[in-house]
Amino acid sequence: MQFLGNKEGKKVKRAQVTLIVIIAIVIVAAVVFILMYKPSVVTTPTSVTDPSSYIEKCARDSASEAINLLSKQGGLISPQNYILYDGQKVDYLCYTTEYYRGCVNQEPLLKQTVENEITKEIKPEIQKCVNDVVSNYQGKGYSVSAGSLNVETVLQPRKVLVNVNVPITLIKGETVRYTKFNAVLSHPLYNFIILSQEIVNSEARYGDYDQLSQMLLRPDISIDKTRVDLATIYILKDRRTGKQFEFAIKSYKSPGGLFG
Repeated sequence: MQFLGNKEGKKVKRAQVTLIVIIAIVIVAAVVFILMYKPSVVTTPTSVTDPSSYIEKCARDSASEAINLLSKQGGLISPQNYILYDGQKVDYLCYTTEYYRGCVNQEPLLKQTVENEITKEIKPEIQKCVNDVVSNYQGKGYSVSAGSLNVETVLQPRKVLVNVNVPITLIKGETVRYTKFNAVLSHPLYNFIILSQEIVNSEARYGDYDQLSQMLLRPDISIDKTRVDLATIYILKDRRTGKQFEFAIKSYKSPGGLFG
């Protein structure tokens, strides 16, 4: 048996280490090449893996944005009769231009108005999400058809329901059909609306509202009101979540800039 000297042994070890390093570099280079040049998968910006969860999330997110906006503006997306407060257009829910007279309720069906405002605002966004589903599955080789879209918003105590109805059919070997998608948001908007209507009715009848006694009856909602020129800004705040709803009142206007 032939033994290698110290010098020759060291040379062999160095050669082995060099070989290992070269192999490692080749492996790393191969991995980088595969990651850089592998075929890309055609998907929408957010991958659609399940039409139901995708559309329901879309409805939930768009409704949340709409609710956040209209809650600052008296329940409307684009107020027409408003006062500027903290840079925001706050709609008058009760309004008068006559001296010494109570205001007139501008939104007697406030709940229905808010539901319609949300629906109108979110429907185009949900339609985009339906289009995402169609294009995504077509890119995967499916035969896809989608019918007309119907959206309904329903306010209930401490929650908002968004009901989406749109027939979607996916065919690839087997046929899968979707029709209804339901999104639920935890939000005190309904409670805000009911309280706002009570405040409006009191302002229209008496020209004022006793928020302190009402907060004893409703410990979950704080009621703040601020005078701005001849208007009153009401800010309702849910103590559990911190969510707010704002609206304006203009009532019992008096001549000469004095309050009636």
